[in-house]
This record gives sequence, C-alpha cells and structure tokens, in this order.
Amino acid sequence: SSDVCSSDLLSDEVAQHGVTVNALLPGYTRTERMTELGVTDAQVADQVPARRLGEPEEFGALAAFLASQPAAYITGQAVAADGGWLRGH
Repeated sequence: SSDVCSSDLLSDEVAQHGVTVNALLPGYTRTERMTELGVTDAQVADQVPARRLGEPEEFGALAAFLASQPAAYITGQAVAADGGWLRGH
C-alpha cells in the first residue's frame, strides 16, 4: 500500500538522525467493533493460522517494542501482527 511505501521513504530520510519509522500491520484483533459485528475466534479460525483473534495487548506490545531502544536498529519495515494471515495470502 502507499502507506507502507511512504514509511520506507520516510525511514530513509530520518534514519541518520536516529529516528525509526515502521509500518504496523494489524490482523483480526479483538476490539469493541469486532465484538459489535459478532466476529469470533471460530469465525477466523479457517483464515488465520493462529486460529484466533489477536488481542489488543499483543499489538500494543509490538508497537511498544518498536518504539523502544532495543529496536533502535529496526527501521523501514512493515511488521504484521496478524496470527500468520499474510503469510497464507
């Protein structure tokens, strides 16, 4: 997508200043909206190798890691938190 390309270009421009730019790609995640729509683990089981919805805390942990000092050398990446969904498509 164009957002991923934009993050690649931006990461090239700002990396020399110690700034990292990564794109986070969420998969099916248990949110209020998914609950309102009636989406369940059973409904995504055939589509997602992890056989369940992701939890918001899992996505948040990825975001927190990428914003942390131990991830300072990771930039220009598109990182999926999708239970393996992208790999199968």
